[in-house]
Amino acid sequence: MKRSIHGLLCFLSVILLLTNCRKKAFEEFYDRPSNLADPIYQQLQARKNFTSLITLIDKSGYKETLSSAGSWTFFAADDAAFQTFIQEEGPALGISNVDQIDAKLAEKIVRYSMAYDGEKKDRLSDYFSRTGFVENQAFRRRSLYYDFVYDTKNQNNQDIKAIANNRNFPFIYANTDFNNKYLPIFLSPFMQASSLQGSDYQAFYGREYTGFHVGTASVKEEDIIAENGVMHIIDRVLTPPPSIDQYIDSNNNYSSYRTLLNKFVSYSLNPEMTQKYKVLTGSSQNVYVKMYNGSVPFSPNNEGHVRLDANDAQVGSYSIVAPNNEAVAKYSKEVLLKYFPSGTTLEDLAVTRLDIVQAFVTSHMFGSTLWPGKFNSTSSSSGEIMKMSAADIVEKKALSNGFFYGTKLAQDANIFASVYGKVFLDPKFSMMKAALDRYGFSVRLQTPSFKYILIPVSNALLQQQGFTYEPAAFPNAPFRYNGNGDDVRIRRLIGTHVIDLNNVSDIPDLNGEGFLLTALNEPDNFEYIRFKNGSLYSAGTLDSGYVNLSSNIVDPLGRTSVRIDSLSAGSNGTVVYAGGALMFTNTNVGISIQRNGQFPTDPYYEFFQFLRNSPMYNNVTGAINGVELGLNYTILIPTNEEVRQAVADKILPGVATSSLILPTYAPADEAEKAKVERFIRYHILNKVTIVPDGNSLRKGLRETLLKNQLGDPIPVEITVNTTTTLKLKDGFGRESTVIQPTGNALESSLLSNRTVIHQIDKYLQYSF
Repeated sequence: MKRSIHGLLCFLSVILLLTNCRKKAFEEFYDRPSNLADPIYQQLQARKNFTSLITLIDKSGYKETLSSAGSWTFFAADDAAFQTFIQEEGPALGISNVDQIDAKLAEKIVRYSMAYDGEKKDRLSDYFSRTGFVENQAFRRRSLYYDFVYDTKNQNNQDIKAIANNRNFPFIYANTDFNNKYLPIFLSPFMQASSLQGSDYQAFYGREYTGFHVGTASVKEEDIIAENGVMHIIDRVLTPPPSIDQYIDSNNNYSSYRTLLNKFVSYSLNPEMTQKYKVLTGSSQNVYVKMYNGSVPFSPNNEGHVRLDANDAQVGSYSIVAPNNEAVAKYSKEVLLKYFPSGTTLEDLAVTRLDIVQAFVTSHMFGSTLWPGKFNSTSSSSGEIMKMSAADIVEKKALSNGFFYGTKLAQDANIFASVYGKVFLDPKFSMMKAALDRYGFSVRLQTPSFKYILIPVSNALLQQQGFTYEPAAFPNAPFRYNGNGDDVRIRRLIGTHVIDLNNVSDIPDLNGEGFLLTALNEPDNFEYIRFKNGSLYSAGTLDSGYVNLSSNIVDPLGRTSVRIDSLSAGSNGTVVYAGGALMFTNTNVGISIQRNGQFPTDPYYEFFQFLRNSPMYNNVTGAINGVELGLNYTILIPTNEEVRQAVADKILPGVATSSLILPTYAPADEAEKAKVERFIRYHILNKVTIVPDGNSLRKGLRETLLKNQLGDPIPVEITVNTTTTLKLKDGFGRESTVIQPTGNALESSLLSNRTVIHQIDKYLQYSF
């Protein structure tokens, strides 16, 4: 019995020994390593010069968070930093020592000092993208702090509870996103990679840049490793700045701009946030999300960025350049309200022309970071390069989601300053504006690098021509011509009033004489108009009012010659206000030749007699075989003397003696008929209109309607093209010159249907 008890005791001793050994091994494996650094909170306690910060951590309820596991980048302000804070901010806060900081402010300071993911200095300038770290691209880190529900008023001036939107798109709010504010971190690798200077930092914070800053604070000691992250010691207390939205809302110096910006705000009831607010506070009030609609490029209350991934706000932020109230009032009077009746206000404009308000607001908004050193080289969200200088800035603020610049000048946006702006702003040209927008003209017309003459056509003139604009009734074909949908006609008419100057060195003197290239956005289907002694001519005005061309009469439809009433400079050209509309023509080109070729004294007589008797010509419609409506041509008509010379040279059929030349206009012989057809075709340049306008691109070989036995076009060479001279060379090297019209004559270089008819001093001889 004793031996059994003894054996049992020995067995139990062995079991106990084995258990203790396993427990020790377990603890040694899983226990906190003895060489692991203490958590952030314990390290702050041990350092003895963070008593103020510890007080706030305790008061805010974040002692346990900073004492336990986790991964934080913590920017710790020492006691000296808090002394500075009390001296600088205490009077405004009504406090004289740290103990008087309440729990709410303590929580703001502590949470804003904490950034997600513990990072050493060498990683803080890297962007943590979806595909990994991208070196030296980041200058912001998401903090633990975010605002919650706040009190405001809606559009009806009713008191409501609201929360900021966390997305840029209208009517979207992510309930899982707390809209955390971001800490700006300025490190030398980022500054160098972004070509920034210390002055870009100093402009906002008024401190000399030393290489490692967090907001207004300088880092005194870096890369202190803790069990739950990395700590950096700073010399200023960090408090969360307002967002751009919050700052504009709070500063009445910009109330005029704010009022316009708020035209794009709505408040949307959010049931989930309402329930969450009720659970947290016991309140039964509804919570609304303050949303900016898609008419503006971003939401100034969104603390993130474009949200392509969770961390893209590390590399980007927003910027707003807000004109103060005086600047808005001045610009409104001089520009925005210039064409509206006296007494019209910006509030009125927001009702009748919200597009003007939108253009003004968005030209001051930048979807990217507008650095002080790059103030005049950064494009706004509407494509505007900042036109103001540093002298126009009255204040600069680095806010939680971007930079804010208050200015004493409004941005003179391209949409207002360009030639397009005269039509965009003036209500009497609203139909033309709609057409320019619909057919793709407007963007180029407000681009500073492109030069144009724009000839506005008033609503009254368009209505006289039979056009109406009814977008609500006919959204797919809003322009109507005599009641029917018509895109082609209105587009061609509007195009006739847009003059492309991009291949012209200077804006021409319209009191002189010359040609203007029209039909922007149709490079292979353009037309020309002419100017002469302060009047404008188009093919349509000439076609409809052919007689009495020198009288400058404007008939009820704005035809014949159109007088120039006045000029107005735009930033990219000139606006020409004229007394009528420059009509186009649908008449066949042959009719234009016929009008100048019916009588022996007419300049086109001999050429037309051969044409009218040729199978190529339709004497009823004026159509020429091979000349298609809708395409461009140049017709070169030799003088009557030169046509008869072609007969004498046996290029055209007829009888020629030393004293007499008798053309045979209607030969019976097929070979003779072929001569006539080849002659006519060789004098028609195919798919191109060339005038003496100095356009070097129009020089060189140009195909004619004449083809050889292989079917290849036979060319004519344009050798000289100036604003006064146009010369050509035929297949035998013979040179011919376009005759310039004199006096009031317009028969040479005559405008027709997408065609110009030139009179030339030598006939052209083809060679197969």
